[in-house]
Amino acid sequence: MRTTSHVIALLGTLATVGACRPSPDVPQSTSPAVEARAVSPVRDEHSYAEPDVVVVTHLALDLALNFDRKTLAGTATLDLDWKNPAATNLVLDSRQLRIDAVEAGDGTTWAPATVEVAAQDPILGSKVTVTLGRQAAKVRLRYTTAPDASGLQWLTPAMTLGKKTPFMFSQSQQIHARSWVPLQDTTLVRFTYDAHITSPKDAMVLMSANNEPAAVRDGDYTFEMPQRIPSYLLAIAAGDLVFRPITDRAGVWAEPAMADKAAAEFADTGRMMDTTEQLYGPYRWDRYDILVLPPSFPYGGMENPRLTFATPTAITGDKSLVSLIAHELAHSWSGNLVTFATVKDAWLNEGVTSYVENRVIEALYGKDRVDMERVIARNELAGRPRKCRR
Repeated sequence: MRTTSHVIALLGTLATVGACRPSPDVPQSTSPAVEARAVSPVRDEHSYAEPDVVVVTHLALDLALNFDRKTLAGTATLDLDWKNPAATNLVLDSRQLRIDAVEAGDGTTWAPATVEVAAQDPILGSKVTVTLGRQAAKVRLRYTTAPDASGLQWLTPAMTLGKKTPFMFSQSQQIHARSWVPLQDTTLVRFTYDAHITSPKDAMVLMSANNEPAAVRDGDYTFEMPQRIPSYLLAIAAGDLVFRPITDRAGVWAEPAMADKAAAEFADTGRMMDTTEQLYGPYRWDRYDILVLPPSFPYGGMENPRLTFATPTAITGDKSLVSLIAHELAHSWSGNLVTFATVKDAWLNEGVTSYVENRVIEALYGKDRVDMERVIARNELAGRPRKCRR
């Protein structure tokens, strides 16, 4: 994710880089207390999930998108890997979801299961406890999202560039995926997913998955994400969107009036991918596409795998803000492949990514460009406005 304060993370990284390698002159503690702390299981205080009991390994979504009701409705099927042989309860995260039914089974045979949705916590949402009686391979939940789900933004046609078609997009980071899917909403769990989404025929639906550049806009879409991701990288968007290629593995999705401008602005994306691979190894997500959202998108960018969400304010006509793309692309290595353990550790994600971003910009555009952007970021951190001379 890129925000105007992302430099905070970079400062944290500089401290981390200096501290991550122990000095040979400093003896390392081997006390029992230190060793015990090192092997203690990590707990995520922002999730009700119990990944030490059972882990969701795959998510299958079958949802209908309704712009009039501002809802997603359908089923989420979870594949389960039980870690505790004596456990029979599945605990999930949710927020304002209406859960109508829960079933357990093997994918062919299903039987009703008991579900309890706890009272809503203002931060964590509601704990969902599925009582199974015995361990099951899969659990399927039928549910509907709330019109004001915290992780979904619904836009009227007037709020878009084209003014003709409504628009919807998600923002799952940090713990908002639970507002549109009942799941283990914690970075301690990574899963693959597939999805079947139906929508009005005039809306193109995209996800953080294998979006086909030549997909037919027909209101019936299927997706597959074969690489495991944490829940905050689960993403969906729908609206009047068209595709413009940049390279054979990168391109731009945007509203028709913005598509050509965006493709021209981000024309160096292929070079960025090649440069980052030379510095940090192969790109492991197959495609890297960019979705340019309406101006109401609340961040500079969001590193949803295979489909970075980007603000249209980065399209200036002179490529002066393309470091945004370098940053979100860098997350494909630092964050999307190697993820912070809990939300408290998110600064590591942004710090390392900001470092990688600077190395990519330096390789492509030179050290002077990096130094200039560092000064701008430092001034923003200090609350000093930019001064431009013409």
